[in-house]
Amino acid sequence: MENRSSACAVQAVVSAARVFTKEFAVCAFAVLVLAQLLPAQDSSGGAGPGWPLHDSAPNHANADAIGTPLPVVTAERDESCLIWTVTDLRAAPTVKAGELQVPEKARGEFRKGCGDFRGRKLATAESHLRKAVEVYPKYAAAWVLLGQTLEAAGRREDARGACSQASTVDSEYAPAYLCLADVAVQMHEWQQALEFADRALVLDPVQDVYGNFYSAMAHFHLDHLAPAERNAQQAIDADHFHRVPQAHLLLAQIYAAKHDLHGEAVQLRAFLKIAPNSPYAAGVRKSLAEVEGQIEK
Repeated sequence: MENRSSACAVQAVVSAARVFTKEFAVCAFAVLVLAQLLPAQDSSGGAGPGWPLHDSAPNHANADAIGTPLPVVTAERDESCLIWTVTDLRAAPTVKAGELQVPEKARGEFRKGCGDFRGRKLATAESHLRKAVEVYPKYAAAWVLLGQTLEAAGRREDARGACSQASTVDSEYAPAYLCLADVAVQMHEWQQALEFADRALVLDPVQDVYGNFYSAMAHFHLDHLAPAERNAQQAIDADHFHRVPQAHLLLAQIYAAKHDLHGEAVQLRAFLKIAPNSPYAAGVRKSLAEVEGQIEK
């Protein structure tokens, strides 16, 4: 077991170095997530390599850069540009009253910011979104997208402020709390992450993919393995479009912490089936081979 832990640690460091190099090539990727998760995983009983949480980047809004792309949604809704909204094509979207009150000028700035964000033009996206909330300070979706943009640029404290403002102007807006949970997770504030994620789940169970994922991540780092496993499985069950394939890696780590090699192997295989060409696939295959070797002994 010690040999496997050492191999995982070496693999994690190598993966972190590769991703760190990528940051300088594509500044929009929040690659520090991987490096930050490494010591946190070590404190959880050697639960495996420090797989990245997710990429807080423009492509993350397109199925986390490695999952199955979402169907094209033609309806124009503010939330379509947010990371934390999973479109349910089986039901007509509900438009909140506050959304109907947004002035067209503010909405126009939001759309420009959304386009620039998707194009990884983070500076101009921020400028447009700040204009949007200047025109209409109660524009919760614009505050959340601003937080998303700032987080993609690595400005987490600023992102926290924008997400917090979204929850202030609309205390029942679930994406605001998911945005806050995401920032808290990346800053290793696990209790806060759990509280924000659970709040989002209470407000809007449809957001259960990310709400359960953040809850699972927080529970895992708080050494609450049973609820971590339950939330991770619920996130996977609800993730019909595989927006967060990393949930399988998280569940694999949970099983590793429980010394369940068979469960760990099942989740590593599930990740590779969903995202065989992801940047992390090679490392996952190596870990899977090591786990299978332990099972055969």
